[in-house]
Amino acid sequence: MKICIVIGSRADEGLLLWPIKMLQEDGEFDVTVLDLHDASAWETMRMTEDGWPRTRPDWVLLLGDRFEILASALGAHLQRIKIAHLCGGDQTEGSYDDAMRDCISRLATLHFVTNEQALARLLAVGYSQVHLVGSPGIDYIRHGDWLKARPIQEPYVVVSYQPETIDGTNDLPALLDSLSEKLPVFLMPNPDRGSEEIRQQIMAFSENCRCLVYEAIPHDEFLNLLAHCDEFIGNSSAIFYEAPELGVPTRLVGKRQRGRVRPWGDGHASERIVAILKSFDREQVSV
Repeated sequence: MKICIVIGSRADEGLLLWPIKMLQEDGEFDVTVLDLHDASAWETMRMTEDGWPRTRPDWVLLLGDRFEILASALGAHLQRIKIAHLCGGDQTEGSYDDAMRDCISRLATLHFVTNEQALARLLAVGYSQVHLVGSPGIDYIRHGDWLKARPIQEPYVVVSYQPETIDGTNDLPALLDSLSEKLPVFLMPNPDRGSEEIRQQIMAFSENCRCLVYEAIPHDEFLNLLAHCDEFIGNSSAIFYEAPELGVPTRLVGKRQRGRVRPWGDGHASERIVAILKSFDREQVSV
């Protein structure tokens, strides 16, 4: 069975690392990973008459709610490729990601949800093949080889603040004013509308106050940075996904993540995803 897994960002990659590993180790799957940071991935996915010319899969596995993932879902849907969607049914009322997540769910055949509220929401809409598998990000935290020595010796806090894309509210100035004497470590925002203003405010802060600023950071380094920090501040989805599993104190700012809940996980979500993909195709063949 051919399966293509699409990665759109560091956040996607972190939650997909263990499913990728499980699928690659299972003898029934021919796995292709397309990282949309690579321009050639878009060429591979181009919406032509032939479609997905080099890697046309039986399934496309997508995670989340970003605009690049919605584009991937549309490309697969137009070429009649089945979509398995991770993390559908969630809510983020302060972000335009909410609408895109729902659109991806509408295009998907299989739904892998991380919490009971998401399960109920998709079932209420009338979707079938909705499965509560838990968070695959927890799988990687529990089983992956990512924990290293403390990256910064002095006490520090991690700040990840993203644009409020529904109404443009910017709570970053108040957040900056509230920072303690501990060293702030900033993760620059994603390219959503309004991100440039946030970038400029972080850079202005860095000119007058001691801090560290990361433009981008690999997932393993992000987890290690988070695991050793004194507090995680902002409105990143990692406040719900990674931080609780790591036992990191958090401070949620603004409404970007309003409506999101902490996902369930026992370290075996990826195994469930693999088993369901295999059983679904067997059922289809036997009909």
